[in-house]
Amino acid sequence: MSVIINVDSKVEYILSLLNNSYTEDEFLTKFKEIYPNDYEKCWKKFIMEEKNSKNGKPHPMQHPDKHIKNALKSYISRKKININENN
Repeated sequence: MSVIINVDSKVEYILSLLNNSYTEDEFLTKFKEIYPNDYEKCWKKFIMEEKNSKNGKPHPMQHPDKHIKNALKSYISRKKININENN
């Protein structure tokens, strides 16, 4: 289950705000600006996973920035949208 509810519609909305030559970092910045509560929710889940993992063992959740960038990549791969691959 995704940490972010309705992630596809949120990704789609942010893409509509960016120009066609955006980078993943620009997408992330805009996501944090438009959906700060979702970004905070990702951080809370990430911290909770860290606290619940045994010492020296990694937990399965990605860093929140990577989680959001991967949501973008997933959306693009499913929708077959072209993206600036300079990242």
